[in-house]
Amino acid sequence: MKTILLTAATGALLFTGVYANTGEAEEMTEDNEPTTFEKETNGSAQEEMEVIQNQLPSGNDSVQVIEDNPYKRILFIGDADEQKKYKTIYIKDTNRLKIIDLNGGQIFNEII
Repeated sequence: MKTILLTAATGALLFTGVYANTGEAEEMTEDNEPTTFEKETNGSAQEEMEVIQNQLPSGNDSVQVIEDNPYKRILFIGDADEQKKYKTIYIKDTNRLKIIDLNGGQIFNEII
């Protein structure tokens, strides 16, 4: 399941520029290739996803990019039924990652 989450998230981050301008959240699938993602990012997004994977239990394989601009990236992470369970906020200038359980509050808030 972690592989699915990482693959889906990397693909989601690839296409965020298109959706960030329109304000629409779009579901990303596991069909996107991580190799393309690694070439087009500076590595911070990959580090961000590794921390998210380590902090969240397996079984979360739905990722929605809500916002991705030069300052921050906001994701909703959920289960296969597309139920949103977690929200992540990554502040790019300070490399701060916040992970929030939508039912239980903040579970992670550190500089990565």
